[in-house]
Amino acid sequence: MDWNSFVGHGRQRTWFRNAIQNNRLASTFLMVGPDGIGKRTFARLIAKTMLCTGSEPSAFAPCSHCEACAQIDASTHPDLIEVARRPDKTGLIMEQLVGEGDRRMREGLCYELRMKPYSGRRKIAIVDDADTIAEEGANSLLKTLEEPPPGSLIFLISTSVQRQLPTIRSRCQMARFQPLSADNLAELIIRHGLADSLESANSLAEQSGGSMSTVANWTNEELRLFRGELFYQLIQRPLDFTKLAKAVQGNMESVGTDSQPRRERLKVILDFALQFYRAGMDAKLKAQASTPDSLTHLSQYGHLVSLHSDAFVSAIQRCMEAREHLDRMVSPASLIEAWAADLAVISRA
Repeated sequence: MDWNSFVGHGRQRTWFRNAIQNNRLASTFLMVGPDGIGKRTFARLIAKTMLCTGSEPSAFAPCSHCEACAQIDASTHPDLIEVARRPDKTGLIMEQLVGEGDRRMREGLCYELRMKPYSGRRKIAIVDDADTIAEEGANSLLKTLEEPPPGSLIFLISTSVQRQLPTIRSRCQMARFQPLSADNLAELIIRHGLADSLESANSLAEQSGGSMSTVANWTNEELRLFRGELFYQLIQRPLDFTKLAKAVQGNMESVGTDSQPRRERLKVILDFALQFYRAGMDAKLKAQASTPDSLTHLSQYGHLVSLHSDAFVSAIQRCMEAREHLDRMVSPASLIEAWAADLAVISRA
């Protein structure tokens, strides 16, 4: 991966290039934006730019041929420290940041970041899933963020500013990233072989909200079948919240007994519902405007367009709230029941 093949986020790229060329790059960045839009890849490319031995950082064009570039591509560079939530955990744990037991402060991210760079240049850390750092773990990071080692560079990858503690936010420079444009997303869909034509790539991009993570979910065959069942339940009038809750619960439990995979599946389901109501509202607006494709939207969403606009807004907000509650470790079973019941009430509006 290099900047020539990276898609999107031109404004952020220009900002970082100017900061590097003018030696005004901060030490810690909070990179905020939706999942699946390239924030982590962007951070890795900055690391590649700074650590490449075949090109100066000011050129903003890593050579992709030197040993340092090859190591970064292989995730083996000794000066690039990458931390992410372990698959069996609900969030980043303190041991990943400061070490475990009698090894406390002698291993982990904070310790590695303070070691002398092997390359003689700098240490760079990328902390993925920064939204999941608990307060205890965040507090363990504060000293490193307050007094970062000379020349070090830290990237915290986040989806929401509100999910970061004020003490973390105040010690980082904010870098906001927006969803990818439909054209950018279609380009990536074609590149990754997720569509067999430009037309289908464009259609998929329009439905995916600028996120490759959403594209992956929409193209998963198992999820595609369930999405059809979910949409069928949501379009019913009256909405049977018992059947809806049972269907969602069953699909969530189909991924196994571990809690974290179940939570991840429920996030996908809630995102599907959110997209459903957003598309339904779009269909209503187009039908009201009598646009040429309004009949297509009407045939797809049927009498859903009879809902008042306020009901669409309420349903969208309720799906977003459920997503936030899930991130706050609310019981999935309780969340599903309350969410389905509220949607049933909203649908009667």
